[in-house]
Amino acid sequence: MPFRDGFGETWGLKGKVASVFGNNDLARSVSEALRKESVKVIDECNPQTSILITIPSDMNQTKTDSLDISPSCWSARMRDLFESPRQITQQHLSSIKGKKNGRIIHLIGSFEPSKFSVDYAAWGATAAWAKSITRALDGCDTTVNMIQSGVSFGDPLMEKVPMGRGCRVTDIINLVLFLCSDYSSYINGAIIPVDGGLSRFRR
Repeated sequence: MPFRDGFGETWGLKGKVASVFGNNDLARSVSEALRKESVKVIDECNPQTSILITIPSDMNQTKTDSLDISPSCWSARMRDLFESPRQITQQHLSSIKGKKNGRIIHLIGSFEPSKFSVDYAAWGATAAWAKSITRALDGCDTTVNMIQSGVSFGDPLMEKVPMGRGCRVTDIINLVLFLCSDYSSYINGAIIPVDGGLSRFRR
């Protein structure tokens, strides 16, 4: 893997402006990798933005798995995992649509239920809504894609991952940079798992 240990002006992104929304280590690592590609990274709505990336602050599945989940807990997870990315995208959509090779990327979790959880509903809603956005962008070269991150090291499910390890931050970053680049210009509306084959196992 040539990009495991470092990045730097590899993907032809120099001069682009990216809005990265997320308050966790993954969001900060993605932002740093983009800066090394000479991308101007901001965390606000800006008319110069041509790349939008949303990364939920809490990607870990909620511990609440009861059908008696409270309305407030349900609403909070739907807001964090679906409504917040949706609103951010709506704010940027008109400006990104007008840019050459605009890119919208959402980080999501699995929506293949292994138990009851509001998170599956939220991720599924995000995926369906994001794919529908591609229909509203007919005729322009802006793409909308989703990255489905795998389990982290130490997760009980890691023993079922065919590749035998958890998902590294660089695994996600490599795909983010590719999807931001012109190399991915014909990939649109995709949900791409970065999980070492776990989703294949679970099906």
